[in-house]
Amino acid sequence: MLKRFWLSRSGNFAMMFAILLPVLLAAVGFALDIANLMKARSDLQNALDSAVLAASRLSDQTGTRQATFDAFFAANVANKPALVNAKAKLVVEQTVNEIKTTATADSNIKLNFSFIFGQSSAVAATANAFESNSKLEVALVLDNTGSMGAANMAALIEGSKEIIRTLQKVKADRPERQIRAALVPFVTAVNIKSDKGFSQSWIDTRELIPLDDKSWNGKNFNNYDPKNRIGHWKLFKYLKDNWKSGPTGEWKGCVEARSGSYALDDTPPDLSIPETLFVPYFAPDEPGDAVKTGNNGNKYNNSYLNEKLVGKNDTDRAKQQSWDKYRDKTIRDSSILKETPNDTNGPNYGCATPVVPLTEDLAKIGGDPVKKTKGELDNMNFWYGSGTNVSEGLAWGYRVLSPGAPFTEGDAFKAPDTTKVVVVFTDGENNVFGASSEAINKSDYGAYSYLDTGRMGSTSRSGALSKVNEATKTVCADLKKQDVVVYTVVLGADTPANRDLYSTCATGPGYYFPTKNIAELKAAFQTIANSISPLLITH
Repeated sequence: MLKRFWLSRSGNFAMMFAILLPVLLAAVGFALDIANLMKARSDLQNALDSAVLAASRLSDQTGTRQATFDAFFAANVANKPALVNAKAKLVVEQTVNEIKTTATADSNIKLNFSFIFGQSSAVAATANAFESNSKLEVALVLDNTGSMGAANMAALIEGSKEIIRTLQKVKADRPERQIRAALVPFVTAVNIKSDKGFSQSWIDTRELIPLDDKSWNGKNFNNYDPKNRIGHWKLFKYLKDNWKSGPTGEWKGCVEARSGSYALDDTPPDLSIPETLFVPYFAPDEPGDAVKTGNNGNKYNNSYLNEKLVGKNDTDRAKQQSWDKYRDKTIRDSSILKETPNDTNGPNYGCATPVVPLTEDLAKIGGDPVKKTKGELDNMNFWYGSGTNVSEGLAWGYRVLSPGAPFTEGDAFKAPDTTKVVVVFTDGENNVFGASSEAINKSDYGAYSYLDTGRMGSTSRSGALSKVNEATKTVCADLKKQDVVVYTVVLGADTPANRDLYSTCATGPGYYFPTKNIAELKAAFQTIANSISPLLITH
């Protein structure tokens, strides 16, 4: 009988179920407790994060900061039944330039099997928030050369707007914080004739330049008389005074680079030292009759006057150096001497849109998405000719941040309550373009005149580009010496030369963004935007 009882299988399932039921119930309860713990920890962390963010508003006073923290924390845990006796503590550390808030919280948790997790059945959370309280000055130094094309230019404009929009959001949230931005479009030269006007004390407006003068004003033309050479300002006057109809040939606003040690620095213009003045950009009429501007790396690209007053057998240099032709209205062609999108014929050849000096009116640069108004970024265009000279763009980025003339909106460098930032963008390597196969010039006209003048430190392309790259590194080093944060962005141009140049130029490895396409470009600008004016939460 006993043996049959042990061998019998009837009723075994019921017995096994009865034996395993407590185990199954324990497993379900354990899983529920795990889920409750995870949910409670998440609820506590979210409540603490919200309270810390609310308490991190720099416009609040210390007293209201604590009250705000307590109120936000209480409101966020009120409807969380799993959190029992939740408590939080806030510590605030504030200096002139920043605020750091540190918070901790803990709470008991209702569990099914508290003996497994300990009698305290508690969860804890920590959160830290940091925000800069410093004034912020941001200069966008942006490549507007012809290689950009319409698609890349549109992406650059949109990416740059992300930075401005982020600054606008911070400004809206912190109206007491001073945030200013500047825009510096560049090709090989920079247009400094902003809508705020300009002081002629910056500009070399002399009509006649002594032959022994150290500036480059008028050196591309024949001497005016035995003692003087003709100044660019006088040439512009000739074009304006003798034009019967159509464009006047007025100075658009681009300037040549200054001479010697003044080329890259922020020494204020001084009338008593002509080399410190900015020479108005005047691209000479190049050999050949007036034709629509070209974009040829081998040929002359800026012939805008007919050669009636120069001998047909004269050399190219003689034809180009003649200044008398600019005052004869009979050799002008109003259909040639004009500016159209992307190209220019005339003395303002390849001159981009103007600089916008530092301004708190951020909509002036980036527009207003709510009011659907456009800003100066929308007016940027790509310009054929001359090549790319990032050092000149950066030199003007330095100057718009500098407190000294010609732009005086910037705070002092290294001011303890001001952070300065430069974001420089290019889509290629520094380069010299145009006239490589011609008898003279060997390039288009630019901020450093023509290649064959030697103003770029060499009359060979490779030598000149080496000097321009050195100049770019010099300006970057000068910016960083002044504690300016430098971000560099390249599009489709992560060449070994650019990698060396722009990773060296940037403040650090994480500040260099080599992008391969438009999507990566926009992402890079968004990353920069987020890092310029952070409100950061860390756990």
